Amino acid sequence: MELHFEDFALTIKAKDMDVPYNLMDEALFLAVRPHLIDLLSGNKTEIICFGAAPDNGADAQDELLGNGVFFRIIGYEKNLGVDLQSSPEEILNAFHYLVYNFTPRWTTIFVEEGETKKEATIELMYQEVF
Repeated sequence: MELHFEDFALTIKAKDMDVPYNLMDEALFLAVRPHLIDLLSGNKTEIICFGAAPDNGADAQDELLGNGVFFRIIGYEKNLGVDLQSSPEEILNAFHYLVYNFTPRWTTIFVEEGETKKEATIELMYQEVF
């Protein structure tokens, strides 16, 4: 049996970004959008994770946490036009197109903290079919 996922998530490091913790949804999206578009345009942006949308369940376990600030963008596979075999450039371009041209359904910040690591993830959820 072949596994098939409807949602794909891309996680990248949000280099040198101050997290606007006081914002949510559209205001948060508008505040982080220029920085995110710039990161998605760069050929040197490292993909931390790409695949099925995660459940944000590190539960203070340092070995499951990253350390720093991250962006996670979740969108429908059919809107992105990429799959698990796509190149990093194709993946970044697909998510760039999504963020550049569409507004997410919601944007929020998840913070998880372990004994030695703290991870802040700005998550953008695109659940509409375009």
